[in-house]
Amino acid sequence: MTTSVPAPEAPAEPKRGRLGLVIIGIVCAVAAGGFGFIAAHVGQTPGIDAQLITYDAGPASIEVNFSVAKPKGDVVHCTLQAYDGNMAVIAKRDVTIPAGTSKAGMSETLPTPGKATSAQVQGCRKA
Repeated sequence: MTTSVPAPEAPAEPKRGRLGLVIIGIVCAVAAGGFGFIAAHVGQTPGIDAQLITYDAGPASIEVNFSVAKPKGDVVHCTLQAYDGNMAVIAKRDVTIPAGTSKAGMSETLPTPGKATSAQVQGCRKA
């Protein structure tokens, strides 16, 4: 006849430790979200939102279509840049968006020394 000895029960984890981990996790998630928000908006002027819509690259120029949302009474200067295959800036132009409209859609053609592969609205600022 064999007898087996039951294994001792593992001590239960204290609930306090789990609650602490949950609180630390929530704090970390909120901090990461705040950092992400700040990183996404660094270098932007509050109240001015520029967005690249399309670009069409030709052999010696690139047409850039973009929109700018801004306060109605502000004059805004935006910088457009064209890049080559190595992501080097090959063309740059400052464009002025006049006062009187709160949202403007614009199209600009930048002459390039060679074939551009992409374009970007680098930034907009109040005049």
